[in-house]
Order: sequence, then C-alpha cells, then structure tokens
Amino acid sequence: MVLATRDGHVLHQFPYNEQLLSRSPEGWASIAPDWRPAPAPQPGGELVPSIQAGVNFSFTPIELDHLDPFGVTVVLMEEDGYRISLTEAFAR
Repeated sequence: MVLATRDGHVLHQFPYNEQLLSRSPEGWASIAPDWRPAPAPQPGGELVPSIQAGVNFSFTPIELDHLDPFGVTVVLMEEDGYRISLTEAFAR
C-alpha cells in the first residue's frame, strides 16, 4: 500500500506466503495468506516502475476538457512506454 501526497510517498508492505489449503481433481488450488511480520513504513520506499508512474501521474496537473480523462491518462502512460490493460469496468 502506498500513501502518496505531492510532497512524497510512504510505502507500507504486508508480506505473506501462500498457504495451500486444498487442490481439486481438476488442479484448482484453494489458498490462504500466511501473513508475515510487516516491516516499518518506508518514507520514499522504492516502488515498482508502474506504481511509481501512477503516483507521479496522480500529481501532474493537466488541463483536460475530455469526456474520458482516465482514458487520456492511459494514453499518456502508454506514450511513456508503460503497457496498460484496462479491465471491463474501466473500459466503459
């Protein structure tokens, strides 16, 4: 989880291992999280590039007079080299 403001961000990590509960004859697995101790919050903690881009774009002012500002943001991120795949909920 990332708490971000214009002045920076704090990374909160909640690590876990997957605990296998059962497996069906078809190969489907039921799993549960096995939570590990959480490290202390990390101000300015390293983010994977796609999340860092999302944080950066969240605070980049842009003038949009467009019916689909989210779609425009996706195009801007794609132009910066990020591969974006929208779910059905966002594709509308």
